[in-house]
Amino acid sequence: MKTFFLDTSFIVALEDRADQYHREAKEYWGKNFLKSFSRVIITSYVFDEVVTYFNRMNSHDKAVELGNNFLKSRSVQFIHVDEQLFRQGWHYF
Repeated sequence: MKTFFLDTSFIVALEDRADQYHREAKEYWGKNFLKSFSRVIITSYVFDEVVTYFNRMNSHDKAVELGNNFLKSRSVQFIHVDEQLFRQGWHYF
């Protein structure tokens, strides 16, 4: 089972038609992603960033839709960032 980490910039590019990388993200998602990966990982930080982004863009309905889609998806694994994981991520950074 191949796993893929979804980050904020990819999700925004995929979902925001005005994003400069929207077309490339949609193409990658359609051609490669759905065929190559059976599970995705998203952190609580990424979830928060994505819904906040769309909410700030006056797209509250879109923010709620995306949030609910992530929360209900069986292929999305949430990793909740705690103190230890935060520090470990900072170390890698």
